[in-house]
Amino acid sequence: MKIYLKDRTITFTGNKPECPAITDLVVEFRSAGELQSAWEDFKRFEKFLNFIIIDPEYSKQKSAGSFKSFVTFFTFLQAAGGIVKNENGEFLFIHRFGLWDLPKGKIDKKDIPGNGCSISDSQTARAAAIREVKEETGIQTVVIMRELPSTWHIYTTGERWFLKKTRWFDMEADSGQTLKPQTSEGIFLVKWTPPNAIHCILSHTYASIRELLVEVIF
Repeated sequence: MKIYLKDRTITFTGNKPECPAITDLVVEFRSAGELQSAWEDFKRFEKFLNFIIIDPEYSKQKSAGSFKSFVTFFTFLQAAGGIVKNENGEFLFIHRFGLWDLPKGKIDKKDIPGNGCSISDSQTARAAAIREVKEETGIQTVVIMRELPSTWHIYTTGERWFLKKTRWFDMEADSGQTLKPQTSEGIFLVKWTPPNAIHCILSHTYASIRELLVEVIF
């Protein structure tokens, strides 16, 4: 799996890279303490563009000790959002903080179904994704078609470091609906974009979003 820190990456793998680049920081997982020390080096030295964590157990199970230890270095958050397509084959984007983005937001308690499902439950994530798409774009009717690959990214607020997992869904909506950006969340433009114009989006969006779009749309 790959986690983004802006345009830099953290990768978990079960095998040593054959020819690591000079910009790769490669470590073998032995303990949480050693992993945290390596992570601090990666944060400090921006010459390293890729942090590669080798853990043979990771090939067998994604919840290997290396990943479990890494998560403890952060405040962990879960979010959900959608790649929304209309009947004309256009995709819905928002513009926020100077970059193009997809509508998404944190999963919170109001998204938990009344039957008490856990916050990681698929039903909860779907509810959050639909709610966030509606709130951020103004559309009133949207339908989930399938779940897409999740993205992971790291960001900071003040002195706090956050690790966020975003669960994505393929959605469909009618283009006749009124678009209304959620300005309270820093969104000032919502736009339907044809596939042949998405290359402009790719050069002005987040690395994690770029990878998702390339994987899903192209």
